[in-house]
Amino acid sequence: IAVADEIRNVLSVVRQSVLPAVAALYADWQGLLTDAETPPVLSLGSWLGGDRDGHPGVDAAALRTALEAQARLICDFYAGELRALGRDLAISSGFAEVSAEIRELGAAMPDPSPHRRDEPYRLALEAIFDRLSAVSQKLTGQPVAFALTPSQAEPYDDPEAFIADLRAVAQSIEAHGGERMVGPRLKRLILAVQAFGFHLLTIDLRQNADVHARVVAELLARAGAVADYEALDEDARVEVLLAELAHARPLRSPYLDYSAETAKELAILDAAARALDLYGPKALGAYVISKAAAVSDILALLVLMKQAGLARGGARPETRMRLSPLFETITDLEQAPDILRAWLALPPARAIVGQAGYQEVMLGYSDSNKDGGYIASRLHVALAASALSSACLENGAALQIFHGRGGSIGRGGGPAAASVMAQPFEVIPSRMRWTEQGEMIRFKFGQPDIALRSMEIYACAVLEATLLPPRAPEPHWREEMDQLAKVAHGAYVGVVREDPDFVPYFRAVTPEGALGRLPLGSRPTKRRQDGGVETLRAIPWIFAWTQIRLMLPAWLGSGEAFARRLEQPGGRDVLQEMRNEWPFFGTYLDMLEMLLAKADVAIAAYYEHRLVDEPSLKALGKKLRQRFASLEEAVLDILQQEKLLETTPLIRQAIDVRNPYIDPLHGLQAELLQRNRDADGAISADLSRALMV
Repeated sequence: IAVADEIRNVLSVVRQSVLPAVAALYADWQGLLTDAETPPVLSLGSWLGGDRDGHPGVDAAALRTALEAQARLICDFYAGELRALGRDLAISSGFAEVSAEIRELGAAMPDPSPHRRDEPYRLALEAIFDRLSAVSQKLTGQPVAFALTPSQAEPYDDPEAFIADLRAVAQSIEAHGGERMVGPRLKRLILAVQAFGFHLLTIDLRQNADVHARVVAELLARAGAVADYEALDEDARVEVLLAELAHARPLRSPYLDYSAETAKELAILDAAARALDLYGPKALGAYVISKAAAVSDILALLVLMKQAGLARGGARPETRMRLSPLFETITDLEQAPDILRAWLALPPARAIVGQAGYQEVMLGYSDSNKDGGYIASRLHVALAASALSSACLENGAALQIFHGRGGSIGRGGGPAAASVMAQPFEVIPSRMRWTEQGEMIRFKFGQPDIALRSMEIYACAVLEATLLPPRAPEPHWREEMDQLAKVAHGAYVGVVREDPDFVPYFRAVTPEGALGRLPLGSRPTKRRQDGGVETLRAIPWIFAWTQIRLMLPAWLGSGEAFARRLEQPGGRDVLQEMRNEWPFFGTYLDMLEMLLAKADVAIAAYYEHRLVDEPSLKALGKKLRQRFASLEEAVLDILQQEKLLETTPLIRQAIDVRNPYIDPLHGLQAELLQRNRDADGAISADLSRALMV
């Protein structure tokens, strides 16, 4: 599907579920806090229209589309609330006193009817409505949906001015004893404006560090500054970039033609700068640098942002967006603390981080899992988070972790509260960021009651973890986990990276080749078309294995690690101690147990029977299923259970109820995959549609 379709789909969920849920959530909290005003503790973001990492469909036009669609939605939401307030406040001036501010607001309305002139609150709300509609016209080119005619009023300069008028109404009502007439609606509206402004969702930008390097290299070469930036080593790159940031003059020229890639990148940066001017400073959040592997990757982005006015160099460097390096692979996670230390040691970094109040770092769960397996991924994410916190503290900076979690366990998914409590105790602050991606948006936010519950879980988990942080792990637990991860990582890599039969088996037994045809999202299934598994995005990598119920990325290697430890004296006792007393390890085992229960090696064997012909590939499939059985046996041994999910019968029951319905679908899918391959993709339109379904 197109990017615009994806934006529209997500905003439909926001309109139908998220906005009502936020209003209800704040109303609940307001009732508990009584006299205190509830702060807007939750903020919502998106990178639809801003994430162009390997996505050719995201450009400056896509960013503008996202911003305009969001502004239209939130302005229409506010307008509806104002109309509802107007119905509630049909109070004649003969029966109620009003403040001077309310009369002043009403006086701004041209030639009100005598009836309206006698209803000062309604008149004031109409004036506010008119200015809000003018805001919508300014941002989207259209008045709000509830306006009968275009507004001639002056638009609000910013959300704070809108809030000031709403507060004036609230204060007049409270001062004259009429608060109960409108209940909490007006307070909820004020809180909504504080949280969402005129932008609704804060949009993050994201691009791969390699793209930034190529664009910077072209700019430097065309300006005659550096002939071949990409050939420089890291120290030389840092020196060149720091020197460039110290200059007041721009690097790009309006009189030069640049390559399509460079022109596209500069255009979206220009669009971002205009968006901040138009929609306000909260319209854009972080600029995420994918595949960040060096300090020069952060500095290169700064140089590019400077060309669009998103950053300023010189003696007083500053940025209009947060810089958020994303560390994804196992190697990147290991190097992340040193990279952050080197960055924070630079004078521009200290000024920029001091301006923001903290340094944000994004940690990737999906790609680290694809790179090194589940245990190694979780351990390296946790170790990186802990070490990054230390690096920030050493440099007098606060740290905000942006957790790039997905829906499935292999992508870092799982219960939100357990995920928060499983964080290293030293990195649990009073603020965190998470991603909710793909199908989880519908599952967790598709209905107002469920969306409300999901947001409550996140907020309460952070509150609990902040006030009652989990126990710090014992040193020997860390050593145990490190050894488990090393064994698991070696076993995982031995199959995924080193077995020559693995990639052919993966492509033969799973529907990986058909996933790119699914109209589920706008992103390509691969970052680039050449290469093997390493070029696959994490979503199709996980989805392909889920479709045959083998769930391989989330468990491969764990069995070898546990078996080795259980064979050693005292191994079982240590693992059980960690499971009971260390939330990080306990959560990991819980997730692994649930995943094993959802998997079905018999279904996987059926796909293999229908789709795999070569004996060597069949032999690999048999070994994988044997590894799965050994892991299940080891997990039950550690948990001292007879069967999986013994202590969580409701989850077990849900799986048992579901399976009879989806098992026949697997049979149909295997049949359709076989027919499609036998016909080299030339099956009928009806069969092709059935396969996609």
